[in-house]
Amino acid sequence: MELEHILGIQVLFLGGITAGYHSLNMDISTIQKYVILLARFTACLLSSQFLELLIHTIYTAFQTRSLPELCWRDKYRNAVYAFGVSTAVLAMNNHLVLELDVVLILMACSVARYIEAKHRSATITYGEGMACSFAEGYLYQVIPSDGARFYGLEEQIREAEADHGVFFPVRRLFIVVTKSLFCPPNLEHFNKRDPLLPSLEACRSLADVQRDVAGVRDRIYRNTTYKIRRHPDDPRPVHVVAECATPLHTLWKVLQRRTVYQRLAAADGDEITAEFCATLPAIVANSPELRGKIDLVYYDDTNPDENLAEVLLAKIREIEPDYENINRNE
Repeated sequence: MELEHILGIQVLFLGGITAGYHSLNMDISTIQKYVILLARFTACLLSSQFLELLIHTIYTAFQTRSLPELCWRDKYRNAVYAFGVSTAVLAMNNHLVLELDVVLILMACSVARYIEAKHRSATITYGEGMACSFAEGYLYQVIPSDGARFYGLEEQIREAEADHGVFFPVRRLFIVVTKSLFCPPNLEHFNKRDPLLPSLEACRSLADVQRDVAGVRDRIYRNTTYKIRRHPDDPRPVHVVAECATPLHTLWKVLQRRTVYQRLAAADGDEITAEFCATLPAIVANSPELRGKIDLVYYDDTNPDENLAEVLLAKIREIEPDYENINRNE
């Protein structure tokens, strides 16, 4: 049975108990009293949810350094409408929403949620799990040195600079997170048609990384380098190591096949992505082997005016503000 049906039956059942308490004989004043109480409690519970959402949004923005999109029209629209109706009922009857007893109820709700969170502390969300799997299954394979056959991503980039005479202003792996979650095989897909705009050009990959992983001997990992041409006449382009986040690509494919993955049919892709993007930077920040070697790059591929090449250049400039002079002097 769908959750909406269960909750609907629960509301009817509780309403029947309330009516039965008065032997189905309630006058107008009694009904008005219960309507006001229902409005107060509804506004109170929704206030608690909105407060939790606000704190979560601020925390996520602090972790990802970008303001997450709430998409309230789809997810929170009914809650906003219910809150508006409840507060209107209270205002019409000269009642405040945040009276002292309501504040105490909000505190009690927070305590109950805190106890629930502590009890469920061992359970992680889909997005958090994706971030952990991505870190252990991929990033730790291609970023740090293994002390033997592989000397790490930074050394790989230095070798590419020396062998091919190219320039990487930032020796990091840029992981592109698209708003739509679509991840093309080649990032050139995001280039604009205007030839005067900066553009990406796929180049040779860095040297292959071979690892023995999970019973597979000599598993191959490979990172692609891209050339950013800032202008068609620019004699020396900028090079980067960039790719999309494969777990988000998998999520995008799963969401395209909701009829196959029925348990995820109602999944909120934006919420899962926000969890992934909040968890991965925390993992990187806590890991000496990954810290300072990976950066998430947020790209709104649904905005025709946004250009990935320019977004990457802005990210490079944020990390290395003087990269133009470094480029000229090297």
